[in-house]
Amino acid sequence: MKVQIIALKGQIRDALEAQLAIRGHYVAAPGNEISATPPANGWQISEDVDIVVNALTLECLQHRPDEAYLDSMVSLARACEGAHVPMIQLSTGQVFDGGSSRRFKETDMVVPASQIGAMLSRMEELLRGSCSHHIILRIGPLFSSADGNLLTELMTQFRQGDPISLSSLDNSCPMHTKDLARVISAMIDQLSCGCESWGTYHYCSSDPASSHQFAETALAVVSQYAESGPRPLMLEPSDERNTDWSRPILSSEKILNTFGIKQLPWRAFVVPTIKKIFDNNAASLSEETS
Repeated sequence: MKVQIIALKGQIRDALEAQLAIRGHYVAAPGNEISATPPANGWQISEDVDIVVNALTLECLQHRPDEAYLDSMVSLARACEGAHVPMIQLSTGQVFDGGSSRRFKETDMVVPASQIGAMLSRMEELLRGSCSHHIILRIGPLFSSADGNLLTELMTQFRQGDPISLSSLDNSCPMHTKDLARVISAMIDQLSCGCESWGTYHYCSSDPASSHQFAETALAVVSQYAESGPRPLMLEPSDERNTDWSRPILSSEKILNTFGIKQLPWRAFVVPTIKKIFDNNAASLSEETS
């Protein structure tokens, strides 16, 4: 099955390309960089493409909420509709207000409590009206060894050596990009076998955690690889709410019942990810000194 990935160069695209190659799916390579805006002649879907995975709109909206990104997504969705190619669109649980500790289901009413949540809700609505064969996959916050995500930013704080105070109140279900790629690949496997379970699905890791708990787990692993500094790093819990971390917790029952995809714990990915970060840093340092 040939998959066209629409995404910025970085953690989501890298993880998807690697996983789909393992599963024997051919990835349509659009080049080293993908622009946040459609090409001058609009999005073009190759005749041999079987499915499109779009992470670009989500990535761009998370950096800067802008209606132009929604227009671009509609253009892509209509191109898929015209080519009779299904589309997988990434979204997040931010379409819910998160005012409850329960896990939100796909059938729950969308009530965004932020600008990004409202934009994502609008994106989903526009997709439903533009491409009949689609899957909207709502996910949690992502981490990986790539730059600019919640784990690598946390490790930057560790290296600075200053005391860190993080909230112990608000929970989220962080997930590794490899886990996301596993989920999307499994869905594509079954779609390629004739499954036509279109619609909206949720997936997040199995164990909610506060930002303090996530940092505590990461620090325990970092201490095994990093040399001790002149003073131990102080990581303290805080009673202040962390609105950047807090995300509505999603129920993953529907994706389990429909595609047989089980949740994995985010903690299982922390050790290999931090090891890879240290290995990459050591390799870069070796290149600089050689």
